Amino acid sequence: MSNRTKVSVCMIAFKVEKYIQKAIEGVLMQEVDFEIELIISNDNSPDKTGEIVEKIIETHPRGSWIKYKKQEKNIGSTLNYLWVLENCTGNYVSICDSDDFWSDPNKLQNQVDFLEGHPEYIASFHNRYMCDENGNVTSTSIDENQKRNWNFEELILRMPEIPSASVVFRKREDFNLPEEFRKVVVNGDTFLWTYLLQFGDFYYDSTILPSYYRQHSNGLWSSNNSFKKSKLSYNTYLLLKESFPERKSINDQLFEIKNNLFYYAFKEREFKIFGKYYFSNLFTCIIRPKYLKSFFRIHKPLLSRLSGK
Repeated sequence: MSNRTKVSVCMIAFKVEKYIQKAIEGVLMQEVDFEIELIISNDNSPDKTGEIVEKIIETHPRGSWIKYKKQEKNIGSTLNYLWVLENCTGNYVSICDSDDFWSDPNKLQNQVDFLEGHPEYIASFHNRYMCDENGNVTSTSIDENQKRNWNFEELILRMPEIPSASVVFRKREDFNLPEEFRKVVVNGDTFLWTYLLQFGDFYYDSTILPSYYRQHSNGLWSSNNSFKKSKLSYNTYLLLKESFPERKSINDQLFEIKNNLFYYAFKEREFKIFGKYYFSNLFTCIIRPKYLKSFFRIHKPLLSRLSGK
């Protein structure tokens, strides 16, 4: 193994004693001709997560790849995410949450080789399987129309699924996430992708075997219903608007998210929240008629729910 290229794999951990060994093994099985570091930050988890990591470091032939940190106190997923990103030393960064795992031993080699030869791309991603907490596959693919390359405006407007455990990105020397990232509640990957897309497009690689995204009751994203996910997305896009005020596409997507918010608020009988976002978008349509088509489109399922159909 030479020092020609170095990849940092970021892994945050909290209450994942059932899953983290599988996640680590997916990293340590990688066959590469460059140096890898696996940075694991344990957010002061109260279970046996730390013991499992330390045992792997001591007993696995590639345990030396792991750089392990247990936070002295719980700092939350976003700041923990930021900690691992800031402590990466590699030219490229890969992400694997501790409840996800990889299936392709050539994943990192193939993605880094592509990015080395295509400087116009900032990142590479691939397909994923979705599974339950026991590893049983529940979905074998992202949507077919999302298996493509993405630029900044397209990602903002269409909000495709880019599985975090599938991504490898080039870490520029001037890598510096905006301060607003610290305020993101859960879906920090959306913010990270948006930041990276300033510097190049995302490439979809169909040749790599899927990663596995695990849905379980403790999942930071998967445990939420559609209403809560819309609220979390709205918070993230408000922060993106602060960070990239010149990008009009963010305002367009904020309008779409508010459409979802008042629809799901009505569904959950949260009528105060329904009124807030409904009349906000109605006012926006009055001063910006370009949004009328989108606003009226959401009325079809809304009226259908109102009529009880």
